[in-house]
Amino acid sequence: KSRRSSIRRELSYIELLHAMATYSWPSKPLVYTLIGLAFWTFLDLQAVSKYSDNGRRTLATTTNISYLKSESTLLPWAHYNLRSVKERPDLSSETALFWHIPKSGGTTAKQIYQCIGKTLTIRIGVDPRYGHDQSDELVVFKPIEGKDWKTVNVDTVSEKGILRAEEMGLVASGKADIIFAMDVNFASSHLFDRLNKGRILSIFRHPVDRLASKFYYLQSATWERTYRPEWADMSIL
Repeated sequence: KSRRSSIRRELSYIELLHAMATYSWPSKPLVYTLIGLAFWTFLDLQAVSKYSDNGRRTLATTTNISYLKSESTLLPWAHYNLRSVKERPDLSSETALFWHIPKSGGTTAKQIYQCIGKTLTIRIGVDPRYGHDQSDELVVFKPIEGKDWKTVNVDTVSEKGILRAEEMGLVASGKADIIFAMDVNFASSHLFDRLNKGRILSIFRHPVDRLASKFYYLQSATWERTYRPEWADMSIL
């Protein structure tokens, strides 16, 4: 009986989608939106009926099935590899991971940490000029003489660099005070574990302001791969 009810429900949604697609609507964007909402509702109901014990919608029904029965709705790397914001920071048992969101103050944050003498993981650490980029061992060095800040010979911005840092045991070594990364998912899942946890911090900016800043930045940033000289004389106003 429950199987027949499920089939009837699926057919009802299919018929609804077909009717919406073939009806002569005055606005195409409107019908696309309605079809999308109907289809999402259909998928959501299927997930609830398949994975939820009581049929009620929960956050866990939209995540990876392997931890649906867990009390936490966080992804595994976030649940097991990172410290909770409710826990008091402990520098002896955790490493800071700075999520660098482009055009949101990340470069300024680097400069501040450099001024207070912290050891950071930034791309200059694997610059061939310093001779440590091919080393199989972690090396902490001062790239600029006369400055107090140091870096480690790893690149935690690219996926290839993160995998290399993982293989070299960056976090377990305790050599870096702050790890800078743009892909927080990849970095958190590969650099940290249950014994060597991290704590994420970041600076957020209004998305419109961030995009406007990125637009003007790429007008003159000749060193960037995404440099857009054709934008030089353009304005967003």
